[in-house]
Amino acid sequence: MTTAKINLSLLAKALLILLVLVNAVPSYSQPGCKDPLANNYNSAATINDGSCTYNITTYTPPLKTVINAALLETSGLQMAGNFLWSFNDGGGAAAIYRIDTLSNALLQTVNLQGATNVDWEDIAFDGTNFYVGDFGNNANGARTDLKIYKFPLSAIDADYTTNPTVTIPTGQVEVINFTYSDQSPVVATTANNTKYDCEAMIVDGGKIHLFTKNWIDISTTHYVINNLAAGTYPATPVDTLATGYLVTGADKAVGQNIVALLGYQNAGFANHFMYLLTDYSGGNYFNGNKRRIDLPNATIMGQAEGITFRDGNYGYISNEKFLTVNQNLRSFDISSFIPLYVLPLTLKSFNVSNSNNGHKITWAFDDAVQNVQVQYSTDGINFTVLKTYGSSVTGTFYNPTASPVNYYRIAWQKNNLAMQFSNIISIRNEQKKSLVNFLLKANGELSFNVSSSTPEYYTFKFASTDGRILSQINKRAYMPGSNKIYVSKQPILSNLVCLIAYNDKERITAILHVEK
Repeated sequence: MTTAKINLSLLAKALLILLVLVNAVPSYSQPGCKDPLANNYNSAATINDGSCTYNITTYTPPLKTVINAALLETSGLQMAGNFLWSFNDGGGAAAIYRIDTLSNALLQTVNLQGATNVDWEDIAFDGTNFYVGDFGNNANGARTDLKIYKFPLSAIDADYTTNPTVTIPTGQVEVINFTYSDQSPVVATTANNTKYDCEAMIVDGGKIHLFTKNWIDISTTHYVINNLAAGTYPATPVDTLATGYLVTGADKAVGQNIVALLGYQNAGFANHFMYLLTDYSGGNYFNGNKRRIDLPNATIMGQAEGITFRDGNYGYISNEKFLTVNQNLRSFDISSFIPLYVLPLTLKSFNVSNSNNGHKITWAFDDAVQNVQVQYSTDGINFTVLKTYGSSVTGTFYNPTASPVNYYRIAWQKNNLAMQFSNIISIRNEQKKSLVNFLLKANGELSFNVSSSTPEYYTFKFASTDGRILSQINKRAYMPGSNKIYVSKQPILSNLVCLIAYNDKERITAILHVEK
């Protein structure tokens, strides 16, 4: 009995000493994954160590419009002055084009006097100046005339209706020449076999940032040019990211630590991808969260090379015309893929969901804020105020709407009386597709169901995966229930066939497996 009491007493003392020692140890910053959306989220982490891992995430950017035919090879994309700007790939005119995102109209052609388009690949904007990168280098990796053209937005006549074609004189077009500091000597290779090709650029922090298209390691290296003035400079490597795809475009959300890297695989069906880089530090975009978003392949996306943010979460992707895929403009919304803490907000949560033939908008702030507005838009650009609250911590608002595409954001007044805005949430009122249950047989017979209660009119197009057109069946009626048509009178030898079915209401694109 005495021994037991002594042991318990010693144990109690030991626990007390341990408790004192633990409390005496100073607290240190805890590295780890800070993103609640990640698989390995660490709630105790205070410093992002870049370790976050994510489940495979698939996303199809909604089709917005077909781009004007003058831009069959749209290679770069940039929002500036509330307009979208693009240009054609190498060999095209030394010009950029002002585009209307709503009507797809080409509003203005801006020629750069004295410039040449050897291989233009990306465009950036720093709030004052455009930067156009003539640095495509896939032919042999040995270009010695890599350059970036710089010119002010203010040099472009804003009256595009009266002046649809303008020229910026040579004196207002600066040239920034560069070389890769680690490419010495510059040695020619075979086509598409170099580490020193580049199609992606952003301007941030008074520097030019390049992201290479590494054909050898299928990765991208971040290079920095430490000057924005005309001259000749080295591009210095910072870090490399093993993307698993070729990076063809980049952009940074204005005022946010969010960078997107677009690209595709040069194999198979050319699957497309987008890396979202957030919560990075020290100018190294690769040391924070690196979340890969899987996009559709080239039969849907074409050859996508242009990407730009319009705000903190929403933006556009463009593709060159590819086989049967037109040069299209797509929109994207990454608000559900990035942690809310990345945004400079006091907003804890903001959600929009379908509810009773309309939308349910909910929000929550850390503390009460003043003059909270629920704002709505059908184009994502021009917002109207649906409701204003004098003060709010949490709230719910219902908006009945039948518009196919809808955009919402929350605005509130900060202490300095300026308005702060949330990310934009896009929500689509999806219509149920009328054609379902496709089955394609090797003898060319395609069966499918019409799910509506009335006949539906469709045009069908079929192509092989190498772009060869198999057949087209012009617009005709298909009855509710089971239907059959014939793609080809000859046996189908390939394993996959590309299908496009469309009418005035919808467009269905699919890759069909051929049943042998």
